[in-house]
Amino acid sequence: MKKILAVLLLTIVLVTAQKVQAAFDDTYWGVRALGMGGAFTAVSNDANAPLYNVAGTAFTAQNEVTLMGSRLFAGLEGVEIGANYAGFVHPIDSKYGTISFAWASISTPGLRREDTFNIGYARLLNDILRLDSEIVELSAGLNVKYLMQEVKFGENEKDLETYKGAMTGDIGLLAMFSNGIGIGYTSKYVVPADIGFMEKDEVKNINVVGLSYYNDELPYIKIPYFTIALDVIFRDNESSIRAGVESYVLDRKLAIRLGGREEAFNIGFGYEFAFANETKLVIDYALELPMQVEESYGSHFFSLSFKF
Repeated sequence: MKKILAVLLLTIVLVTAQKVQAAFDDTYWGVRALGMGGAFTAVSNDANAPLYNVAGTAFTAQNEVTLMGSRLFAGLEGVEIGANYAGFVHPIDSKYGTISFAWASISTPGLRREDTFNIGYARLLNDILRLDSEIVELSAGLNVKYLMQEVKFGENEKDLETYKGAMTGDIGLLAMFSNGIGIGYTSKYVVPADIGFMEKDEVKNINVVGLSYYNDELPYIKIPYFTIALDVIFRDNESSIRAGVESYVLDRKLAIRLGGREEAFNIGFGYEFAFANETKLVIDYALELPMQVEESYGSHFFSLSFKF
């Protein structure tokens, strides 16, 4: 029992790696976003958007599905943590918006698991608010989320229930200006969700403000298809920062990404294969190197995305 508790405690600490810990901390989803250090709130325009800023799904031009698998803190003896993500976005049209579905899971086999199930909707607001799309495009979105956690207790606690779930939601806004500046905001877990087993344990609300800048060719430095992004996260009276950059080379086929936050440094790559009828297959990889876990040689993330 002591060994199980020790591994469980270590798992919780490693999974969160934050000054203030809370369950369902959005850190390990979306390989493209992870390559940029998780700074994605004002960039979100693909199937990774549902868990970063659902409003960004309104900017997707095609159906897109993405599947992610990972191994966290590889090389750390006695700790096996995996994170998986699946996302799907379906643009209906500019009038009716975009719907999205997402599932995210992080677990230590036989000990603890967290699952998030998302259904989202987003829409451009320019026609409603009579905004000039040549100046700015503004979108808003809403997620309905079901959170479920599973904990394997010891023999002495076998009478305790092992599953606990709760409903909550997210809201998001994203403004993309014609000069390349993006401003995003999302509030996650806006409805209190109690996922405690023996006592009340509400998932803490997260508020994120994101800034981004995109240019087809960065002036002076001449970096092609360049994006720089910054997220400021507020949770439980604490704040943290994530930052990242992205560039596409080789006729916009190869993506190169760098990013980081206080606890880790990230690097990522992606390659796009184009087929007939504008269908595309994108392969992405990201490596996160933790600053505070010397025994690990990093967390590895891999995804396949299909646009059609």
